[in-house]
Amino acid sequence: MVKKLLVIFFLTFLFSQTTIAQSDDIRDKEILEAAETVIHDVMASPNPFSVSTRIRFFADEEIELEFFVKDLLGNTIFVQKLKSKKGANTITFYRDDLAPGIYIYSIKTENKIISKRIVIK
Repeated sequence: MVKKLLVIFFLTFLFSQTTIAQSDDIRDKEILEAAETVIHDVMASPNPFSVSTRIRFFADEEIELEFFVKDLLGNTIFVQKLKSKKGANTITFYRDDLAPGIYIYSIKTENKIISKRIVIK
């Protein structure tokens, strides 16, 4: 009888731990999904461009971010720290002395980096 009670207790304990672990996993997934949706719909226009382009994105809240541009070798050629507003945002990027070619621009928040390509003609 004692053996059966121990087995029942052990199984109950084991399944309750699994349920707790699953609920923690669900909470972690919800936190990650929330972090992913802070910045979205990132797009450069015009692209390709000659003089300047506007990087447009939407932010679900005010957030500090970093905008940077890299060449295809990974060298950072431009960095700007910004604070977004809730809703539509625009960053204007000027070509200056950059050679024609393909570059990668990124918007970096505390939890996420969104990177896309721009082309200078």
